[in-house]
Amino acid sequence: MKARQGNIVLIMGIALMIAALTSVAAFGQAAEPIQIAANTTSTATSRLVGELAPSTAVLQARIDAQQQEINRLSALVEKLQAALEPIASTQPVLPRVSSALLAASALPAGSPASSPAPAPAPVVATSSTPRELLPDIGHIGAELGFFVGGASNPYKDNNGFATGGFIDLPWKNVPAGKLSYEIMIGLQRSTTSQQTTSGVNVLVNSVLNSYLGNTAANNTSLPQFLGATSTGMLPITSTVQERSKVLTVAPFELKYAITKLGKFRPYAVVGLGAYVWIGSDNNSQSFNAVTSLNNFSAGLGTTYGALVNSLLQGSQIGGLVPTAPQLAARGVAHGQGNLLFGGQVGGGFEYRLTPKLSWGADFRRNQVEGSFASFNTFTFKQGFHW
Repeated sequence: MKARQGNIVLIMGIALMIAALTSVAAFGQAAEPIQIAANTTSTATSRLVGELAPSTAVLQARIDAQQQEINRLSALVEKLQAALEPIASTQPVLPRVSSALLAASALPAGSPASSPAPAPAPVVATSSTPRELLPDIGHIGAELGFFVGGASNPYKDNNGFATGGFIDLPWKNVPAGKLSYEIMIGLQRSTTSQQTTSGVNVLVNSVLNSYLGNTAANNTSLPQFLGATSTGMLPITSTVQERSKVLTVAPFELKYAITKLGKFRPYAVVGLGAYVWIGSDNNSQSFNAVTSLNNFSAGLGTTYGALVNSLLQGSQIGGLVPTAPQLAARGVAHGQGNLLFGGQVGGGFEYRLTPKLSWGADFRRNQVEGSFASFNTFTFKQGFHW
């Protein structure tokens, strides 16, 4: 309120000053000769001329009076500016009146004068303006990394190789650390020797026995149990190489990391996941129809062995029969698999080598639905932070 009153007084003072200067300029102009009507008297003419054309002493006295008024107004402006200086940080203040400004104000009306450029309007952020991190993204506590290590595979397969990647996004600060949202994708594989019994081989043996006329009387026919391995023409139970792959997709995990220990940061993680298991059993190393049929009857394997191998030798689907030869020739993928639901829990640690780089170790237990479907992973990890 005081600042507004001071501004009003200042404006009134400047207006009075300009009016005074204008009157001085008007009084200082030279008197023009005046025509007097012919029928007026000489006394009236001299009186009128004396009023319209004052003497030099009168004009000088008026100019001195106006100059004193200008000086008084200038002093008043100085006092007003001194009073407004304490609030200069909150409100704009008129510039200090100088002699050049006073000279410019004394110009006759209509003279061109430069006006100060208007101040730019301040930029005001509104509630609808979105907050963006880019391009000056800085550090927000996020992490992107990959891992590699070993894994115990499901369904009693051998230990295998595991690798994958993850992204860690900060959520909120919690006591002694932070809580993050993590997405993890991993892939692991192993090769294991297993025993499988093929029902297709049982049928083929039955057909061959019928074709060759073998009967139970000569004890060369196929036994009536599936566990036979050597008494039939073709092996029923074989040792196969089972190739197992597990794809882990964990789209929702919560990670709690302790950050008050400096560069060393242990953490715990828990979340949900989906698991895809794909496997195939290859009997190429244990099944050879040429040898098996020749052992049963000389020349039989030479005649029919190659045909039987093309149908029954290779990567089996479900441990029963390989894919069609035409599909195998084209390299079409084949096997059996399943999509399972589960979750994982684990922990590990990270060591911050630099503000943007870290390494560490991670252990997780994957609990998957179904018998013998759960497994563990132990990996080393490399992280990139921003």
